[in-house]
Amino acid sequence: MSFSSTIYGPLADRLDESSTQRQPLGTRLILPDGRVFRYCKNGGVALSIGRLVQEAVVTTGHDKDLAVAAAAAVGATAVTITNATTAIVANDYKEGYIFFNTAAGVGQICTIKSHPAEATGTGSCVITLEDEDALKVALTTASKAGLRKNIFDDVVVAPTTATGVPIGVCPNAVTINYFFWLQTWGPAAVLTNGTVLRGKTVIPGATTDGSVDVYPLNSVDASGQQPVVGTVMTVGATGEHSLVFLTLAP
Repeated sequence: MSFSSTIYGPLADRLDESSTQRQPLGTRLILPDGRVFRYCKNGGVALSIGRLVQEAVVTTGHDKDLAVAAAAAVGATAVTITNATTAIVANDYKEGYIFFNTAAGVGQICTIKSHPAEATGTGSCVITLEDEDALKVALTTASKAGLRKNIFDDVVVAPTTATGVPIGVCPNAVTINYFFWLQTWGPAAVLTNGTVLRGKTVIPGATTDGSVDVYPLNSVDASGQQPVVGTVMTVGATGEHSLVFLTLAP
């Protein structure tokens, strides 16, 4: 797989959407004014303009501890795993990752090129890796693996109870299952919940999906462990949109 990970385009490019994929997921678009966007695929729900978006929710049973069914040598570009509980859709993890969470090969993460379906939820599935991302450490049948979609694949509006990493804000309305550009850096109009303050950071909203709240907020994690979305430039009232300088991915 060989491609440029960054492209430069005119202002209008940020509003493009399509039913077919035109760029690798995560491709970086930089506008003349410095705003940054990443190429995404929307999930099964239409997205509204100005909403905060997160990665897809992890599939139960795929996140870790999948048994490696056969030993694999250094340089191998195929790993056979034994599924657990939830069926695997063909190529659902394409452009995503397999990582190894315990035993031989622990700590490795490799990019997935393709894989077939595994419909039973308990059978084996061969995960084919990108040629340039072959195994660097051998695996044994004691190794355990996890599967994760590309962070920009099947994205969803950020819920009030986080189920993934917040990754950006929609610059326009997006059709179900369409590919689009998601803003990750620079000035963006974002749905506001509560009273935000100019010059202060904002975090994912605690009571309205796809919104941002001022930080700190008493109703969120008391430890203060909240992802920062950006810094307020212009204050909008609750239920309106504030101008926020996004600092999610430069």
